[in-house]
Amino acid sequence: MKLYGNEKKCIEKGVEFKTRLQLACNIIDEHTPLAKKTIWLWDSWFTCQEMASKCKAHGYNWIGEIKRNRIVFYEEKRYRLDELFDKIRVEGGFFDVVVNDEVYSVFKANVFMPKMGYFSIVMNVKADTNDIHFLCTDLIGCSVEVILGHALERHRIEDFYKGAKALGFGEYRFRASEAALIHAHLVVLAYTLLDILRRRLLRYSIVKRLTTIGAMVEWVRKRAMHLFIHKIRDAKLPFKSILQLIDTS
Repeated sequence: MKLYGNEKKCIEKGVEFKTRLQLACNIIDEHTPLAKKTIWLWDSWFTCQEMASKCKAHGYNWIGEIKRNRIVFYEEKRYRLDELFDKIRVEGGFFDVVVNDEVYSVFKANVFMPKMGYFSIVMNVKADTNDIHFLCTDLIGCSVEVILGHALERHRIEDFYKGAKALGFGEYRFRASEAALIHAHLVVLAYTLLDILRRRLLRYSIVKRLTTIGAMVEWVRKRAMHLFIHKIRDAKLPFKSILQLIDTS
């Protein structure tokens, strides 16, 4: 983990300021591939020529969300992505695919994007919802099932971020640099242990379905309180010493 700050704070502390795109490119440069094929996943903020070129330089592929107001050229005509979506939907161009046991209505098009070049756009809608996503990728030869399957892996990152925030991850911003890094690592450790525990509870049939991180915190709290009450009951200590066991802050 590394800390980052806005330009004003960096100037005040005499630290080199880097934009989010520069930081992201640094991460790509520093990455050590663990497999023959590396695919980078990111949200719409990072879908730009700079990121695409950086991945190409390293021989990596990428899939990114893309904003619906971006301009593309499809079949030699200029469209905003949301306009192209409406056109394809009216023409009945969407078809259903099953990815991770979920049904999605999808359409894939190879388009030209100003300042970026030729890429594939995959528009997908989860069945029975209005959850519409626009994906952009250099995996031009891949099927929509493969592209969508890779893109859905980002949900694991989103779920982690939401769970970590619930555990107090965002509080690192109110601490000094070294303390902030320690705090962030402790939150990630807590999240990891809770995630392992909830999966083991499911594996051992203690619960019927995979619970949320929040529900797992409550589960641990209840059992911890149960053990604490038994410790108090069985303790052969003066009343004052027992009170000192309780954190009243």
